[in-house]
Amino acid sequence: MPTKPDPLSALPGGQSADQVGMYHWDLRTDTWSWSSEIYLMYGYQPGSVTPSLELLAKHGHPKDHPALVELFEAVRRSGEAFGSQQRIAAADEGTRAVVVVGNADTENEVPTAVHGYYVDLTSARLREAEHLSELAGEAAGLQRAMASRATIEQAKGMIMFAYGCGSAAAFDLLINTSQRANIKLRELADRLVAVVQNPDDQPERARAHLDAMLARLARPAGDV
Repeated sequence: MPTKPDPLSALPGGQSADQVGMYHWDLRTDTWSWSSEIYLMYGYQPGSVTPSLELLAKHGHPKDHPALVELFEAVRRSGEAFGSQQRIAAADEGTRAVVVVGNADTENEVPTAVHGYYVDLTSARLREAEHLSELAGEAAGLQRAMASRATIEQAKGMIMFAYGCGSAAAFDLLINTSQRANIKLRELADRLVAVVQNPDDQPERARAHLDAMLARLARPAGDV
């Protein structure tokens, strides 16, 4: 005797169901039975419509492949159990995310009925979408922070060159100046980088000093 599918075993890890509905499809009479939960998933009041493959096709999401109807047709032919994540374009104009699992009863290896569960994951999917949106916001914030850090590092390098000090001392000088001027550290670094990149007068002595250092550093190892 075939075992009944466990609807919760088909759920992705960590997800919970809004509700679970049961169905039975008698292949000999081509009649369906739905629990009230499945009617509601499709946007109908219990008993207000007659379940059928045509009704499933009507409310299937056009981007779901394979379609739920195709899965039911396959189990009717083969008798093999199935499980699939699907979307319902419900009669109330909502879209519901569900997992559908099914198994077949057979006589002399011929399928006679299909039965199983619908598991509504709509709220879980919404929470997942919200979580992804939060992650996108965090990623954007991280990108901004990285850009700020790059500018601050540029400003530190300028101070280290001008004053002949280390990284920590240059950062302390930036912080102290920021606090005294009541300017955000990122804004101060932006201003400093902009001023040095586009000076009003050319810092000839600084350029000459830098040219000399670059020339010395560019010599092959061992040259005096």
